[in-house]
Amino acid sequence: MGRALTIDDLFCIERLSQIVISPNGTLAWLVVRSISLHDNVSKNVNYRVDLATGQVESVFFAEGGAKDFAFSRDGQKLFFVADGHIYSATPMGGNVVELTRTHGGASKPVPSPDGKRVLYSRSVYMNAEIQAAYEKTGTEPDLAQIYGLSHPKAKARVTDRLMYRHWDSWCDNKRNHLFILDVETGKETDLTPEDADVPPIALESSLEYDFSPDGKHIVFAMNPDRMIARSTNNSIYLMEIDGCCRGNVQKISDTDGRDTSPRFLSATKIGYSSMLTPGYEADAERFKVYDTETGRTRLYLETFERSIDHFELIDDDKLLFNAQDFGHVSLFMLDLASGDVMQLTSGRTYTQFTSAGGRVLASLESLDAPAECVELSDLKAFSPRLKMGEECVSAEKVTFLTQFGRVVSDVEMHAGICTHFDYHGTQIEGYIVTPPGFDESRKYPLILLIHGGPQGAFLDSFHYRWNVQMFAAQGAVVAVCNPHGSTGYGHELTRSISRHWSDDCPNAIMAFVDHVLKVVPQIDADRMTAAGASFGGFMINWLMGHTDRFKALVSHDGIFNTEMSGYITDELWFCDYEFGGAPYEKPESYLRHSPHRFVKNFRTPTLVVQGEQDFRCFISEGVGLFTALQYMGVESRLLYFPNEGHWVLDPADSAVWYEEVVGWLMKHVQ
Repeated sequence: MGRALTIDDLFCIERLSQIVISPNGTLAWLVVRSISLHDNVSKNVNYRVDLATGQVESVFFAEGGAKDFAFSRDGQKLFFVADGHIYSATPMGGNVVELTRTHGGASKPVPSPDGKRVLYSRSVYMNAEIQAAYEKTGTEPDLAQIYGLSHPKAKARVTDRLMYRHWDSWCDNKRNHLFILDVETGKETDLTPEDADVPPIALESSLEYDFSPDGKHIVFAMNPDRMIARSTNNSIYLMEIDGCCRGNVQKISDTDGRDTSPRFLSATKIGYSSMLTPGYEADAERFKVYDTETGRTRLYLETFERSIDHFELIDDDKLLFNAQDFGHVSLFMLDLASGDVMQLTSGRTYTQFTSAGGRVLASLESLDAPAECVELSDLKAFSPRLKMGEECVSAEKVTFLTQFGRVVSDVEMHAGICTHFDYHGTQIEGYIVTPPGFDESRKYPLILLIHGGPQGAFLDSFHYRWNVQMFAAQGAVVAVCNPHGSTGYGHELTRSISRHWSDDCPNAIMAFVDHVLKVVPQIDADRMTAAGASFGGFMINWLMGHTDRFKALVSHDGIFNTEMSGYITDELWFCDYEFGGAPYEKPESYLRHSPHRFVKNFRTPTLVVQGEQDFRCFISEGVGLFTALQYMGVESRLLYFPNEGHWVLDPADSAVWYEEVVGWLMKHVQ
């Protein structure tokens, strides 16, 4: 029997974030995140992988490491970002040359087919004078300069339109712009000088622009609407390019839904992901192909019960893509000629993949194992398994190229027990993880974790912010549930939560608890706790006013007053869709689903966690909830992070978060 996982263990694991493969499939570059909890710093670490021998070597590029690797199409050059600048190197990482000279945080380089030009994005101040000074000196302007304040030492911000802040950052009169770099001369040209974000500030994908095979066109995503706070209209544009000069621009999106990830599939075909419903950020993700010769667009995956994520062309008419598939992420293949879909993997979580030279590399993880870079071979196509209970582990060959999890090889971590049950005709799935040294003759407390979204899911994956093993290590059985609103279980379940936040979902969660008690009789029903963040925090707040079955609760950045949240959150389209309109248009809908109406029922000891920079679930939600608990004389505690947003990302803050959250839950079940 091994030892239990500790917070130090969690931060010792290198976290895989990017895999890039050379066009001929002989070489791969990895970006991993390395964290020092002691020094409270994190940095990128880079590895080069020889795919012929499997040899993995660490390569130093910069003190903070390199990221955003990209190969030229001929494989002769490697491009990457370090210290906010674009660099080129040989495929092996030698002969490193800094290409960009202006300041401003360049990111995500995409080289032209001949490698002589590079597309990249960076944020620019919309005031030309301020931007010119920043590019020259690298010194950020103060707020008085940015906002034209009358006193140079003032710290105010002013705005006359939405969206002026997003997630955890103020926009500060900056826009994302798409630049093109001439590699030989070093000249950098802003291709999108408009007062708009390219790539979009919200609902963007991992990469939003691409070169045509002949290098004479580019394709990119941009939201053209004036009030982007109420719009999901990310659209695809085609631009002519003469060297580094901008030419004619044409919008090719054919709906006002969210379109992302544009790629040239051939000289005349552009593929992109598409959501068809305007204003709905969690709509089914379809695939479209635009023909530049005919101007026609073909829609794929219209009836497919999964949402496409990353995709790559592996043949002239074959598309490889991954999609959340129940509690896993599977690989699928789309035949662009027939529109048919076949499944290639099942029962494993491949959170990212890349393919070239006949090879497929992927990131593989599970509830009891951190992400590793693997090579997949012997992939066999089969009909998609889309019904619960049909999923099983597929037979592809998995070759491990990394061993990031070896630093916790002596830690006892149990695999998730997948379980499902019927709730009024709806199949609900979840996972149960037992603690180290689990003894069937003993009784254990239960920790229930509720996911955010509400369109999201707890996957069979190694989550660092809500690591199931860290909770189980305290001596508790941990259960996670994917009820109404969850993704990966068919679009009907995902759609069922909108306008119904407090209807079936809370009852389904409590029914799941009863199901778990039957599956694991060693759980003590008198020692149950629950925690959740974002929508999970909302659900904790709702359950707080409707059940006394839990001994303790944790609400992290959850909505407390739903109506007020509709006015103070950053992405207004979310509330518009989820509640059927703005708060002044549908006040009864907001009020019906607002936990603050049930304050008089609050009796369960609760830890409230709130980030001051959380512009999604604003600080008034956490502060209001804590005040309500104090009003009612309920044992409560406020954990407040001045520098954190919707997530707790700083290593030191994260360590405190785990100590407080786990400590609070276990304190009340001793």
